[in-house]
Parts: sequence; structure tokens; C-alpha cells
Amino acid sequence: MMGQLARQLEHDKAVRDSARSQFDTRLAQVKTDLEARGIGGRIADKVANDAMAIADEASDVASEHRGVIAGTIVALALWFLRHPIIAWIDTLLGDEDD
Repeated sequence: MMGQLARQLEHDKAVRDSARSQFDTRLAQVKTDLEARGIGGRIADKVANDAMAIADEASDVASEHRGVIAGTIVALALWFLRHPIIAWIDTLLGDEDD
């Protein structure tokens, strides 16, 4: 019984030491990578890559749905120009408030 516990303890220590060694190796790799390229640079690269992917996807969607894009632009233009358009229509029809 005691011999079995001692063997289990030795086995558990070996597993622990192996895990610690792997962790230390990986930590050293991460530190080396961070020294070569800082966190700020990595974030900038990630943001730039994501922005390019979004731009590519938007371009694909826009080229596939040109009519929807054109209609949206026209609707927005009409919305922003609604007051001058209403004033022009009132002038054409003759403003009844005069």
C-alpha cells in the first residue's frame, strides 16, 4: 500500500515537472515574440487586417447589389434635400399662404 502511494507520488511529481517545463518553454517563446513585435504593433496589424477584410466584403456586397446601393444613395439625397425640394414644389404649385 505504502509503495503504491510512493510510486503514485513520484509519477504525479514527474507529470507536474513536465507540465512546468512545457509552460516555461512556452512562456519564454511568448516573451521572445513580444520583444520582437510589441503588443501595439500586433494590435495595429490585427486592426489593419480586419479593416481590409471588411472593405473587401463591403466591395463584394456593393458590386452584387448595385441597385440597392443606388436606391439608398438617392433616398438619402432626397432626405437631406427635402426642404429645398418642398420649397420648390410650393413655388411651382403656388403657395396658398401668400
